[in-house]
Order: sequence, then structure tokens, then C-alpha cells
Amino acid sequence: MSDVLYLAIVASLKDKILKSQLKPGDMLNSETALMQEYSASRMTIRKSLSLLSNEGYIYSVPGKGNFVCKPEVDIFQFKFNKYDGLTVTIDQVKLLSVKVLQPTKKIDHMLDLEENQKAVEVKRILYADELEIAMEIIYLPYVHHQPVIEDMLKFANYLKTIEEKLAFVLEKSLEITVAMPTEEITEKLLLEDNEPVFEITELIRNEATQKILQYSWFYVSPRYLSIKASTPKDSDDKRIF
Repeated sequence: MSDVLYLAIVASLKDKILKSQLKPGDMLNSETALMQEYSASRMTIRKSLSLLSNEGYIYSVPGKGNFVCKPEVDIFQFKFNKYDGLTVTIDQVKLLSVKVLQPTKKIDHMLDLEENQKAVEVKRILYADELEIAMEIIYLPYVHHQPVIEDMLKFANYLKTIEEKLAFVLEKSLEITVAMPTEEITEKLLLEDNEPVFEITELIRNEATQKILQYSWFYVSPRYLSIKASTPKDSDDKRIF
């Protein structure tokens, strides 16, 4: 019975918080007052308050009491895939070049290569209705005796096999900026003079081994990419304890 009661108390206090009857920063009634309000033992009240605290609704200040948390409303999350985020459908990928080369210091550092290890550079153009929509430049660590399969690199999902195999240890990070394109990108994407592009930098790492699998730059006109984000729901990250 007490288990049912403590969950009912949690639901009641949550309802008050969500309906703004208890606002961020407000102090809850004392344990004694809550015991009287809900006809519950001190142990049941403390169990309810503990659950509310674990879920991020309240926090405790020793010697003072329990207070309603202030939600962090400036945290956003979005599911992002640079191909799915396009406002057009890619129907062709043209491979411009695949090279095994001695990397620059910048690429060497980004890929965290071993001494004298080479890198694979891939450049390709993505098309929609015969229009050049985006350009991608990819760098991969070159593994000796492991051939570069050009047919695989022609497709946007060429990492699908790796992602399926390493699904639980893949760590991805990206940075999205608006930049002025290089001469090469301007020419390949037929951009107007001084037309900016989204520059999406993506790093893919094997979290278990800490080995970097790919570093890439993706360039696309803002005309063809839409980015949306929303406040995360039912996430501890949106609350301050």
C-alpha cells in the first residue's frame, strides 16, 4: 500500500509543478506538512521526494528544505544526418578523386595518424536533378594492404557496413558553420561570387579503441539544407539539479 501511496504523492507533486502551482525556485512544504497533507509516514514522504529529486524535478538544500528545479530551456537536441537534412533528394554521387597521400600536418593531427602513416583523400559531388548540390571532402587513415574500394566510395552510405559493425562504439561529433567557400568549391558547386555555404565538419571515432575512422568536410548552399532542433523531452539534461 505504501508503494502505491508514494507513487501517488510523486504524481501529485509533479502535477503541481507542471501546472505551475509550484514554480521554479519555490520551496516545497516541510516533510511534516506533507505527511499531514497526504496522510503518509515520514519514510513514504522521503521516498517520494527522493524519486522527484532523481527525476530532476526538485533539489534539496541541507538545513533549508526541498526546492523546485529551474529547467534549462536553452539546451536543444536534433537528430542530424547531412544527407537526410537536405531539402532535395540526392540522386547521383560523382566521385572526383580518391588518393592515397602523405597528409598535411593539419590532417595528420586530425586523424591522429601513426608516424609516416598515409591518408586516403576522397572528393565527390552530390547531385539532385542534375544540379551540383554539395561537395564532400573525406579523409581516412590509410591501412596498409587494405585496398580503397572506389565503387563503395561512390555512395553516400559507404560507411553503413562499418556503422552496423561498430554501432555501439561509434562516437560522432560535428561542427556546423557558415563559411566562404574556396575557389575549388565555388567552381564545383557553380556558386555565385561571395555566396556562402554551410561547412559541416564531422569526426567519426571508435570509442572503444579511440581510433579515428573518418574526418570530413561537407559543403552545401543554405538553399539546400534545413537545420531544426527542439528542447529535449524527458531528458535529465534539460534540468539543473
